[in-house]
Amino acid sequence: MWFKNIHLYRLTKPFEYSPESLAEKLDEKRFQPCGRQSEESVGWVSPIHRSRDYLVHAAGGCILFCMRREQKVIPASAVKEALEERVAIIEEDTGRKVYSKEKQSLKEDILSQMMPQAFVRSTHIWAYIDTKNDYLVINAASDKIADLVFELLVETIGSFGSVKLIGDENPAGVLNHWVTDGLPEGWEFTGDYELKDLLDERVAKFKDNEAENVVLGDLLEDGYSVNKLGFRYKGHFKGILQPDLTVKSMKFTDELLAENDDVDGEDELVKFDADFALMTSTLATFIAEIIDLFNVNTDG
Repeated sequence: MWFKNIHLYRLTKPFEYSPESLAEKLDEKRFQPCGRQSEESVGWVSPIHRSRDYLVHAAGGCILFCMRREQKVIPASAVKEALEERVAIIEEDTGRKVYSKEKQSLKEDILSQMMPQAFVRSTHIWAYIDTKNDYLVINAASDKIADLVFELLVETIGSFGSVKLIGDENPAGVLNHWVTDGLPEGWEFTGDYELKDLLDERVAKFKDNEAENVVLGDLLEDGYSVNKLGFRYKGHFKGILQPDLTVKSMKFTDELLAENDDVDGEDELVKFDADFALMTSTLATFIAEIIDLFNVNTDG
């Protein structure tokens, strides 16, 4: 459940659903496995465990939910090999050339035949709504997956007044400033950087780099801009911050996780509840700082 990535959205109006009423809406699009000819299926599942029936978990004004995505996986090499064999047979039997339009039709037929026996891959993507601070957080590894969760949520409950968290300040400019002049109080560099040349798309990457490396300043003077910045936040977690205000590769510290060591581990739900409350309270403080540091407009 501990998030590894965060995509941030602010709510432009108070969230109107209680945990109970949201669960009822999510149940209308509860996850159903892929059909024989379906390439993909998405829907809502329990955020705690697949054996649980309920679709939300609430604590401290935050409502957690989870999307399951099931995809049929057919190796491209297998399709290519089957297509080449069919084309070869047709050309040998008829003495004519098989062109691209016919090849595409043959490929679609091959995919249709392979689909029922295809390997199925499942992924789970968690998200929560903070009803006290009015934002949505999605634990997605990419923008595409975050968009998929967001679109399913809108499809499930309708438009609920939510937009991507965007700073009025130039986010990349703020990150550049941090590299040259230092991080805010309580933040530390991890030594991970990615700088991008805005003119020709060249990229310079540094890992476990010394914070005082003068090369970074030279690159910024030459027109590069910070595209990814590794940071450690107040001893709670580390991650990679990007100009779009997403955070990737998050890892919460052992010291923070240890705060719930005394919670009764025999009751799965009690421990889950404590961990969820700890994570969301930690992220609430962090997101509040992001909103302030990047001058995010939270009006309407």
